[in-house]
Amino acid sequence: MSAEITRNAGVIILSLSVILFMEKFIRLARLFMGRGADLADVLKIFIYIQPSLLLLSMPMAILIAIFLTYGRMSADSELIVLKASGMNFLSISRAPIIFSAICVLLLMFVSLYLMPISMQALKRTIYETIVKKASMTFEEKTFSDVFKNTVIFVKDISNEDEFKGIFIYREADAATKEPVMIVAERGHVKSSTDMETIRLSLHNGRIHTYKENSSTEITFSDYDFVLKAGLESSKQLKTKKMLTSDLWDQRKDNREWAIELHRRIALPFACLIFGILGPAIACRAGKIGRLGGFSLSLGILVLYYVLLILGQGMAESSKLSPLLGGWSANIVFGVVAAGFSYYAHIDKPVRRF
Repeated sequence: MSAEITRNAGVIILSLSVILFMEKFIRLARLFMGRGADLADVLKIFIYIQPSLLLLSMPMAILIAIFLTYGRMSADSELIVLKASGMNFLSISRAPIIFSAICVLLLMFVSLYLMPISMQALKRTIYETIVKKASMTFEEKTFSDVFKNTVIFVKDISNEDEFKGIFIYREADAATKEPVMIVAERGHVKSSTDMETIRLSLHNGRIHTYKENSSTEITFSDYDFVLKAGLESSKQLKTKKMLTSDLWDQRKDNREWAIELHRRIALPFACLIFGILGPAIACRAGKIGRLGGFSLSLGILVLYYVLLILGQGMAESSKLSPLLGGWSANIVFGVVAAGFSYYAHIDKPVRRF
């Protein structure tokens, strides 16, 4: 049984990791696909994003693997045979509980230590890829719209980093209330890893801004134009990058950090809750088979993550404390798991003669 659960969980974790990565990869593709990125960049991004994906995929994989295994055993009447031989619920469910407990320890290491480090490395890799693409994306006498809300035209490229005859148009956004047009004699790409910015350093040009009834023109000798790569950090991304020790030190002063801290601690324990809940439901459900077990596990997972998102949302809106917001889904499903386990346990095995 333990070998079958481990094998099923491994296959499901691998499958979910690829599926979840592809969803994020599609959103990032515009940023690093093209002449500025290569296979090594994509592989590094895939590796660095795995710890954050494991927080979702591992609890899901454990529950699905348990239902698939017990569904198969139920269809083959193996559970009936085990009960008839005198085994109680604890004996039947020992393998998945031990496996899920090991996964809790592994995922705790990933959540508290490995994930923030990998998120920092992911952000740095994406930024370096964007910088590399920024210096290679321009072509002579060609309009480039790689950067957010911006069109850039370069008349002549003397070398890879030196441009002549530059035209820039940026649409109005929250930062610039009106459209901006810039022309410059020459310029080159500059980047700062510490500040995580990409700039086009321009020389000898003019800046044109205009509204409905007026326009403004400013001349400059040197001007740094910040390129928007569409990678502006959200608050969620910033908190994911924080080291757990920093979250712990500032948990009383920053509500968002406290919510992230409890989320990191609570999610690994979902493995143990599912490791107890899965066998308890499977032992009571009868002959559901693999398909039935798979469908039932998906329903449970959807409900769990809805409660998880709801709890975090209520914590962010100050309707719940960060502790309750991060642990609400675990508390609800922990009570449900305890109830099903009790009823599975009192289903006494056949007395042996």
